[in-house]
Amino acid sequence: METTVVLFLLASIVNYATGFPSIWLVGSRQHRINACSIAIRGPNMRLSKMFIGLRGGGGGGGGVEDSLTGTSEQEDPNDSITREERYRQSGMSVALASGYFAVMGAKCALPSVLSLLTSPKGGMTFSPHTTPQAQMANLLGLSTVAVAMGKLLLGPAIDHFGGIQSLQVCLACLAGLLAYISSIQQFHHFALAWILVDFIFSACWAASINSIHQSFQERDWGKQIGYLAMGARTGNAVAFSMFATILYAVAETTRQPWRKIFFASALLQAAPLALITYFGRKTLRETDPLSRKKDNIQPATVNPVQILIKEARSAPEFWLHLLSRSCLMVFASFLLFVPTLMSQVYEMSPSFAAQVASIYSMGCLFSVSLGSRIYSLLPKKKQIFAIVTLLGLATLSSLAQLGHVMGAFPISSTASAISMFVWGFAFSIPFYLPPSLYALEKGGKAGSATISDAFDFLGFALLAIFNGYVASIAHNDVSAWIGCFQITTLCSFVSLIAQPLAVFLQQRPR
Repeated sequence: METTVVLFLLASIVNYATGFPSIWLVGSRQHRINACSIAIRGPNMRLSKMFIGLRGGGGGGGGVEDSLTGTSEQEDPNDSITREERYRQSGMSVALASGYFAVMGAKCALPSVLSLLTSPKGGMTFSPHTTPQAQMANLLGLSTVAVAMGKLLLGPAIDHFGGIQSLQVCLACLAGLLAYISSIQQFHHFALAWILVDFIFSACWAASINSIHQSFQERDWGKQIGYLAMGARTGNAVAFSMFATILYAVAETTRQPWRKIFFASALLQAAPLALITYFGRKTLRETDPLSRKKDNIQPATVNPVQILIKEARSAPEFWLHLLSRSCLMVFASFLLFVPTLMSQVYEMSPSFAAQVASIYSMGCLFSVSLGSRIYSLLPKKKQIFAIVTLLGLATLSSLAQLGHVMGAFPISSTASAISMFVWGFAFSIPFYLPPSLYALEKGGKAGSATISDAFDFLGFALLAIFNGYVASIAHNDVSAWIGCFQITTLCSFVSLIAQPLAVFLQQRPR
């Protein structure tokens, strides 16, 4: 009697919550147990159809028992994943995030030791025809061109060989080149090696995006892109701190401490390379053959350039994403000049000015860590609203700086630091997620890296021009910053118009 009452109360609760027909007490005690066990596991489409059929078909004891028992034994493959699959997915998440962490950390090596490399005491051996500073400036320009050329050329190769294999090659090559740099003395050898580093670096984001497509289902793409962004921002912050600690520790004992920095950068690549090799092999063995069979294609038979051309010809949202991503790349690059702005315009000490740059980075990290998964789960209309809100904040933060340097509405150094946090927080989600999700959705396994690199090619070209312009102005003249903030405000406003429109057009049927 007590069992019947408990089952009746449980069935009533489930019936109220799910709207299932009230057939729960039809048949024997075994029928009721089967029915309640199914109800506890939760409704799905198959169960709803089954109960609708049972409701119309009567309550024969044997038929109900067979139906209930048969359905209860069949699991929905999407309801859960095996422990081994969860292990593989977790491992790939850590491998990809740590890989981009290591790559972005290695990129901080040159800025950390730039003054040491050009120093007459303990620096490199430069050509006597021009100053070391001029030769280093030429190298920085050429390395930016190398990144742009890598974005233009390497995408189809990544799509052909796969992101996982490409990322393994990139990390191995970066480790070798950085270790080589730690052992050389002539600047022209260093210049060639660093240009190759930047050329290979240009492939790492696209290879990571393609690896996400190889390793995860579509519902996880946004979260995994967020992990990559977190790895990038954390890599910058941790590498600068780690390199500063190394320089301080070896300053008194080593004549050329910059060698230790490049060697440490090479060692950074080791653990991610091992993780990507191990979990990537599991992914290619278990997941990739299944997806190929399902799609009935082989990646090598699909031309990624044709996919890119098709998108460029038929999809206006492709050009809108390209425009938005390029503008936001210029907007994001202002991080390089935050310490200079705070020290020269707001008269902060160098240490406090560097802390404001950390505040900017914390805004980026806070945004991608909290917002990436939320954004990917939102419906399109709410995604558009989120983009408009964030880019509106980004435009306002740039306008605040523009108003200050123009003298229209001066702000304090504290308010400027807050605006830098908002600056980093507001651009990160629009910069990382919408264009990358578009590349994954439209490019697929055979073209995602090519589309992703196409978005970045124009951005790096504009970036070279913008960085050269800002580096050339008189930083101690407040009015000289007007042009800089006019550019960043324009870039943010253009992206505010272009990206919501791109996301809106992306959802329309073709």
